Amino acid sequence: MRSSSTIAPSQARSKLRHWLAAATFFTPAALQPVAAAQLPVVVATTADPLLDGLAIPDDAPTRGMWSASKPWPIISVTTVMLPTGKIATFGSPQGNGVQDGRTFAVWDPAKGFSADSQAILPGIAGVNSFCGAQAFRPDGSVLVSGGIFDNGSDKGSVLINPAANAIGTVSAKLANDRYYSTMVTKADGNPIIVGGSYPYQGGHADPQGSIDKGLMTGMTPEVFENGAWRSLFGAKSRDAFGPDNNRFWYPRAWVAPNGKIFGVSSDKMWYLDPANSGSVTAMPFRDPQRDATVAAQAPNTGPNSTAVMYDIGKIIQVGGNSFDNGSQMLASSRATTIDINGATPILADTATMTYGRSWANATVLPTGKVVVMGGSLFGDQADNNKVLATETWDPATGRWTVGASNAIYRGYHSSASLMQNGAILTSGGGIPGPVNNFNAEIYYPPYLFTTVNGKAALAPRPQIVSLSANKLSHAQSMRVELAGADGVAQVVLLGLAQVTHSFDSGQRRIPVTFTQAGTLLTVQTPATTGIAPPGYYQLVAIDAKGVPSAGVIVALGANVAAPVGQPSIPVGGNWVNCATENGTCTVANGPKTVRYGVNGQYVTKQVTGSIACSNAAFGNDPVYGATKYCDVLAASTGGSGMSGGGSGSTPGQGAGGSGTGTGGSMSANSPVSTPSTSTWNSFGIAASKIATGADGTTVTINKDNNTVWLYVADNNWRQLPGQMRDVAVVGANRIYGIGLDAVVYRFDGTQWSAVPSANNVSIGAASDGTIVVVNQNKEVWLKPTDDLQGNWRRVPGSAQKVVPMNGKSLWAVGLDNNVYRSDGTNGWVYVGNTISDIAASSDGSVLVINRNTGAVWRKVGDNTTEAWSMIPNSNGVAIAAPNAQRAILIGRDANIYRW
Repeated sequence: MRSSSTIAPSQARSKLRHWLAAATFFTPAALQPVAAAQLPVVVATTADPLLDGLAIPDDAPTRGMWSASKPWPIISVTTVMLPTGKIATFGSPQGNGVQDGRTFAVWDPAKGFSADSQAILPGIAGVNSFCGAQAFRPDGSVLVSGGIFDNGSDKGSVLINPAANAIGTVSAKLANDRYYSTMVTKADGNPIIVGGSYPYQGGHADPQGSIDKGLMTGMTPEVFENGAWRSLFGAKSRDAFGPDNNRFWYPRAWVAPNGKIFGVSSDKMWYLDPANSGSVTAMPFRDPQRDATVAAQAPNTGPNSTAVMYDIGKIIQVGGNSFDNGSQMLASSRATTIDINGATPILADTATMTYGRSWANATVLPTGKVVVMGGSLFGDQADNNKVLATETWDPATGRWTVGASNAIYRGYHSSASLMQNGAILTSGGGIPGPVNNFNAEIYYPPYLFTTVNGKAALAPRPQIVSLSANKLSHAQSMRVELAGADGVAQVVLLGLAQVTHSFDSGQRRIPVTFTQAGTLLTVQTPATTGIAPPGYYQLVAIDAKGVPSAGVIVALGANVAAPVGQPSIPVGGNWVNCATENGTCTVANGPKTVRYGVNGQYVTKQVTGSIACSNAAFGNDPVYGATKYCDVLAASTGGSGMSGGGSGSTPGQGAGGSGTGTGGSMSANSPVSTPSTSTWNSFGIAASKIATGADGTTVTINKDNNTVWLYVADNNWRQLPGQMRDVAVVGANRIYGIGLDAVVYRFDGTQWSAVPSANNVSIGAASDGTIVVVNQNKEVWLKPTDDLQGNWRRVPGSAQKVVPMNGKSLWAVGLDNNVYRSDGTNGWVYVGNTISDIAASSDGSVLVINRNTGAVWRKVGDNTTEAWSMIPNSNGVAIAAPNAQRAILIGRDANIYRW
């Protein structure tokens, strides 16, 4: 502690100002590209909250890992990855009809799962896209066609615009019923729609009757050209799109290397030549669906199978054995590869999966491996029949490997899609079914991890820095600049996800040829539109260890527009502190990403060498009045960060601070122990500040907009009026805050009233009514009464933050980041070291957060004895102390945890 000149709080201000001001939203800022970028199209980087602070299990390098379940605004029957990198989902929102495809949610992964990460777009009257089909248009918009009835029509279409901020109309109507249809982009860039039927009528139970009643008009494909639909009458096919064995139900379809459309419909394979009026040639695939007693003997056919093109002209189809979601049949574990590079498809059975799967989802990774997740052993049943373990197929060996398991059953109406960061988003499931999943999970494949000193960590990854162009033509030479000169083993293009009903009609993996000279790659784009149909792709570089870069989204095709905005990629990992405000952050082996701020609000720069940790150097003050820090982005180490919420979730454990100075250090050998049976349980999200009183009153501040929330019960929160920068609690209806104008306010259960003060940064309160603030000059001021009087007195010394245990026991984060205690009159006494936050309870407990590791340490006893013990599995940014037995923590993920 040090003393400073006295600046008294200003005169009383009777009116509350600015606390109803518009919210300020802090989003991950675009980072500056590497200074050495050599090519015209520079790829910006954004901090990736989905990779930051992962609690990585030791087996992640072999099995991958899952996030906790996260809330999602709709049951996402359909998922589309947009050229902007955002992800659109639609299916059925909460509060609407159970099959209402007229609401679209657009998620920005760069915002993680924060409250403002989803934009909700209303659809178009008269078009219900539930169980529809989708494909990209050359301008980057998404055409969504068909679906369920809306006022008697299932033949309408809508457009998600290129900026993904509005839904537009399409005047042209389909000629045929297109419920359960599939749409792909042809080799000429125009969408073609196949299959589908009249909703909920007709099918395998009475094939000929369904045709005679006019329920199977979807047997005739249609092409969208020049704003209108044209029927391919010559391609009408019962074998490919008819009611037999429900071949009409979401046919699996791809553009083949020969430019035709290849597909699998239950027990049939077929080629569709879209030239002129079209034609179809069909042939047998595998046995039709049937009852079976062994999963390895059940046919891998039917609409509940899943399939993906994992290499040029090479497909794998797995699982299935059902006519529809109501069929109660044993699921297949069989897998068949289909090679369509020659004149005739070549089929080969590969190893069976460990589990039979009905309504699973298959996703091809940049490396060519295929991840299958979700599904049921039997129909669409959950309970004991749900399959939670992932399985990954390696085309090099033809074998499957069982990976990590998720928490939520994902069956009928679920989806899975590869994101730019190389992880897989899965969401949805239900309406109908045994679940209604308004939630999502993320699977992190093993290639994202490595082992360092026996512990799992995020693997170092190639990084694409710049491109010669992001609008490409076929048979073109382009250049790609990498951040380093390490050897690249593969470069691939991956079609953007367009997934529904266990089939992704957009994903296809295309290895491309390239040469490397230092940090520059010369890449040859695919020669033909049969190999790579016009559209949007992720460009990914893969190193010799099989670790992929984040994908850069590019346009491919003469008439395909470049993606909207500057290309960007997400960059994630652990943040390691390198300086306190006004210090210097030194970066080894740069350039590296450095962030400046505190409590989830940061600005970022790409740094080589060193940078001043200051507002001037970063060009912004991300958190006015608060002490800020600089952190450098580094590879994640095992056991750091928080892994999701829910009962029993645990913040990852970090090591305690080493401690310097007199009196010892915070160590696991301290005499105070912690109950080993306690766990961390999540009960709130998106928080930046937390405070609690001895009576259990708990208040938090939303990290995105500074709104104030009061905990009620059972994981429910109630919003209080106003916006605050910091908050403290004396007791129920005795809540204090620092407003956006830096004035202290008191909330009496109805309204906030100003307490004479100004220029305040942090606030603390005790159950005896003591209030303590620190102002912008680091001065400490104490108010001894719980009321609206301006009876402040100056406490000797300076600090970053002070919390009172009572009026005669103050605990502080010193300017040197160490722990100090004072009786409010005499000097400050050192009690511990290396902390970023502090809290005290009226019964004599002190909690601190180690600023290097995020670990929480506790001391019991209102004295200066350094008897600290670490609370297990803790890693956070803000702390509150209800009493000597409990702790409340804001984790690195901004979730609130109770111990």
